[in-house]
Amino acid sequence: MSNLQLFIHHPDEIPLDLEVIERPLAHNENAMPLRLVCRLPIPLESGQLVSIHTRDQIHCPNVTGQVDWCSPQRGGYELGILFPDSEHAMRIRMFEQVCHIRRYRLYLEEHQGRFLSEDEAAMEWIARYAALFPSNAL
Repeated sequence: MSNLQLFIHHPDEIPLDLEVIERPLAHNENAMPLRLVCRLPIPLESGQLVSIHTRDQIHCPNVTGQVDWCSPQRGGYELGILFPDSEHAMRIRMFEQVCHIRRYRLYLEEHQGRFLSEDEAAMEWIARYAALFPSNAL
């Protein structure tokens, strides 16, 4: 496996809820190189296992990750979350694409006065940005 690490930055406009499951003793050396980067108002410790949810009306699949790092940022903390296997990495990648499509749709409404359906926004976003979205060949 490559040492390349790919990052998906979660949009701040769609709040995430991370529920701590437990804190394992060892770092997961077999984790996928794909990382989710998100912001939270409170810090979490490196190594903690978390279940990822959203308060928004976006369905979040059952995804578990492990906090890789946590650093203070303006008004909160930025976390890097890694995933134990390709299944969890693929689930979060698909979920994040939906979040980015939602963000794109809101941007078009607010800045261009364009009102697209969810399907129209998805088709346009996919045509413009899907090829640039991190995948690590998942």
